[in-house]
Parts: sequence; C-alpha cells; structure tokens
Amino acid sequence: MRLRLLKAVSGEGRSLRALARREPALLLACAAAAVVYGVFSFLNHLHYNSGTDLAIFDQAIWNYSRFEKPTSTFLSPFGYDNILGDHFTPILIALAPLYWIWENVGVLLIAQAVLIAASIVPVYVFCRRRLGRTGGYLMAFAYASFWGVASAVAFGFHEIAFAPLLLGLILLAVEDRRWRTFAVLILALLLVKENMGVVVAFIGLYVGITQREWRTAAVTAAAGIAWFVIYTDVVQPLFVDGRAYRHWMYGAVGRDLTSALANIVTDPTRLPRVFFSGTFDPGPGWASSTKAGTIGLTFAPFFGLALLSPIGLLALPLLLERMLAGNPWLWTPYLHYSLTIAPVLVMGSADALARLARWRPLQSRRRAVLVGGAAAIAVANLAVATRFPLADMADPDFYRPSAGDRARQAALSRIPSDASVLTGSGMMAHLTHRAEVFEMRAYKKRPEYIVTDPAEYFWTRWPKAGYFDRQRLFLDKGGYETVFYERNVVVLRRQTTFAADKSE
Repeated sequence: MRLRLLKAVSGEGRSLRALARREPALLLACAAAAVVYGVFSFLNHLHYNSGTDLAIFDQAIWNYSRFEKPTSTFLSPFGYDNILGDHFTPILIALAPLYWIWENVGVLLIAQAVLIAASIVPVYVFCRRRLGRTGGYLMAFAYASFWGVASAVAFGFHEIAFAPLLLGLILLAVEDRRWRTFAVLILALLLVKENMGVVVAFIGLYVGITQREWRTAAVTAAAGIAWFVIYTDVVQPLFVDGRAYRHWMYGAVGRDLTSALANIVTDPTRLPRVFFSGTFDPGPGWASSTKAGTIGLTFAPFFGLALLSPIGLLALPLLLERMLAGNPWLWTPYLHYSLTIAPVLVMGSADALARLARWRPLQSRRRAVLVGGAAAIAVANLAVATRFPLADMADPDFYRPSAGDRARQAALSRIPSDASVLTGSGMMAHLTHRAEVFEMRAYKKRPEYIVTDPAEYFWTRWPKAGYFDRQRLFLDKGGYETVFYERNVVVLRRQTTFAADKSE
C-alpha cells in the first residue's frame, strides 16, 4: 500500500526520489509548511488553546500504543468511551507507534502538520498539469495558506487530517486511470471516518462523469453508501454496548437518512431553507457567523471557480454535512471543518482555469489566464489568511508564555501523575496520559483534583451567575481544599474525609 501511495503522488508512477530531483523547490515548500504548521500548533497548545478533540484523540491513541482499547474518559460520561463507537477512525492506529518514540501529545500535532504539508504534493502535481509550473506553485501556495487549513491547525488535532492527502491522491489516480491504486486509496479514505462513505459515493459519481468508467463508478458509490449504513447501523453499536449512533444531527430534514431523503423529495424547498438559514454566536472570544457567510468565505478566495469544474461536485457532500447539521459549530469557519474541502477547492479551481483558457476568445491570452488567475487566487487566499490564526506567528508575544500560561503550568505541576482530575477545555490535552481525567461540563463524580479557571467552570454550569460569585462558589465547593490559586487558575484537592463520597 505504501508503494502505491508513493506512485500516486507523482501522477506518472514515478518514485518520490524522482519527484525530488525534478521539483526540489516543491519538497522544500512542503517542509517549510510542515514546520510552520507544527510550530504554530505546538505553541498554540502551550498557550492552552488546544481543542477538546486533541485530548480525546491523544488519550485514545496513547491507549492504542499500549495495545489497549482506544478509550477516552472524556467520552465515558456519554457512554461512548471507545472512540470506534463514537466515530469509525481505525486509520489512527497508524499513529500509535509514534508514541513509542515520544510519549507526548505533541506527536499528534507534528503528525498533522506533516500530513497537511504532504497533501501539497498531489495538489501541485494536479495543478501543474493544467496551469504549468508557475501556476502550479501559485496554486500550491494558495492551498497552503487557505484559511480552512489555518483553522484546522489551530484547532489542535483531528483524524480528518488524513483526508486532504488521500483526496488529492485519489483525484490523481482517477485522472491517470490507475484503478488498483484508486481502490487502495478509497479503502484508506473509508478508514478515516464513517462520513467519508458519503464522499466516496460522490467520488464514484465523479468517476462516471469524467472517465465514463460506469462500472467503477457504480461500485465506488455503492461501497461508500453501504459502508456508512453498515457502520452506523451494525458495526458502531458493537463497540459501545449496543448504543445507537449519536451523530445524526439532521433533525431539521429528517429523523434518519431514509426520512430525510423522503422529506427532501416531498418538500423541495426544505433543503435550501435549512442549508442557507442559520446564525450562530459562539460566545466570548468568537465572532458570530452565518451559514451563508461561511459558504461565501469558502468559495470567495477562489472566485467561485471550483463550481465550474466537475471536481466541484465533491464539495457538495462536504457542505451538506455541515450546513444541514443541528450543531451550529459546523456552520462556522472555525475549528477543522473546512480542511477536507481544501484540495477540492484548489484542484477544482485549477481545472476550471484550464477550461476557461481553452475558450476561443481567451486562447490568445492563455498563459495570462492561467498564471494571472492562479496569482489572483494566491493573493486572495493570503489576504483572507491574515484574519485567521496563523497570522499570530507574526506577533512576537506568541513565542513567549503569558502570565496565564505560567500559572496554568504551575497549577498542573501540583497534580500527581496518577491522580484523577476534573478540568476545563484549555487544560484537557495537558492531562491525558492517566487513567481518569474528565471534562468539567460532563462529569458528575468527585475526582481527587479539580483544576480550571473558575470563570470557565461556572460559565458552563451557571451561566447567569456573576463573575465574582462564580469564583466564590467554586473556591467554597464542599469537600475540597484549595492547594493553588493564581491568576484565576485554581487547583482543588479532595479532602480525605470526603474520599468515599462519589456523588456530587
């Protein structure tokens, strides 16, 4: 499988070594991107800005590395502590050996940086074929600086980091009609997450439209849909004691996939109404957003060109999954949700530019259309990127710990490595390599230690309480004594007289 993946990168079946000789600047650019993504995400983690998912994945993959079940105590209050019962992500097993080298959450941040940077290669190869070498590099730069990539890197880590590389390689394999390689890559994509089954179905449709390989197209589409249904209905409950799949978030269109499809047919206006209507205010530190705004921001840096290419078809399932969801975080330009669509946007835009350049009125200015269009896309993406997290790397303070960071570090040093802990989101990923660590909002029992910002704790439990009331209530929490309190970071230790009390 590894050899097939390397062949897919070149597009002509050449080795990575041959590509390095032919395009050394490309590999240097990928290495630079990996360094930028890795440094940013690691420093962002040290500033205690990591997302909840980083903690979940780190704990689960750490368990994989010890040949144990991929459980996470952050999911246990919901009854889905085995991550394979929460989402189907067996591809994460490939990262477990990294913990044998360095048993630290940082390995996931580095791995994600490398995976995203590596996806630049198939994107460049695809774009070079249509736009030439200069246009290919400009589009590769647009891809590397796309705001969706920056948001994903800032989020911490997510299994979807594998998807851009695989999607890029799949599109190359389709173009070169290398169907065995295509099959291996499709299988790998299905191992990333169960929702990739729907994407695979649309890839099958794309194969039929562009290559007229209708048998391959039908098998691919059927395999994608069948796997999604089989996993959610049969496989997933096996990992969580028969509990149902909990990530159907599309009640606005139907209670399940069958009813949703029926409702869309009987009420054709329902889908566009739900797709475009929605406003979300995430709260302090986040700007409000609308579905229409996020959709516009997705296509605007590429001037909507991806919609003029058959590749744009692959954007449809990725956007439907988000804009029809009941979870408003999926509507926003934040977190990791815009990473998977990145290669689709760039490769689709390159394909559309090449098609436009073949239009007779533009043939005499073909190179200007190709290179000029790619340059405009690169500039537009860079301009938008200044509004997103990677821009923090231009701030000297980003490279120094703040007083709050030092307080959190000091607080965590007070907690024994084998103690059970209840904590807030910012510190979760710093406490994962232990048997019991729980998220503040979900857990009801009394751990040995509580460490958090009191304001965060009481904002989640008692949002109407005033700030000073939150601190007082938290510090006076029965059965705990304060062992650390600095700059609104508190560590509480359970008193021995309450050790037997397991209820809140």
